[in-house]
Amino acid sequence: MAKPAVAPAPPMVKDLKRMIEEALAAGSAPADLVLRLTLRDSVLIKRSPLFGDTDIRFTDGVMYVLGVPTRIGQVVDSGLEAATVEA
Repeated sequence: MAKPAVAPAPPMVKDLKRMIEEALAAGSAPADLVLRLTLRDSVLIKRSPLFGDTDIRFTDGVMYVLGVPTRIGQVVDSGLEAATVEA
């Protein structure tokens, strides 16, 4: 029986991974960034073959992608932003 083909990662997931890798390579610390995700993109990232088991972790109810904390929902488009101090 043939093995099912792994679906390629959606373009947005590839773009988000590239944005994180470029920011980290440029010297940004993961804690200085926040990955804002739509609900759909948060699911796609968790299922994407682009991210290994160690690339995504959950701590205290927060999902971290490549060490960058995420905020899920309440956005129309996903993107990487500088972290801000919330009052």
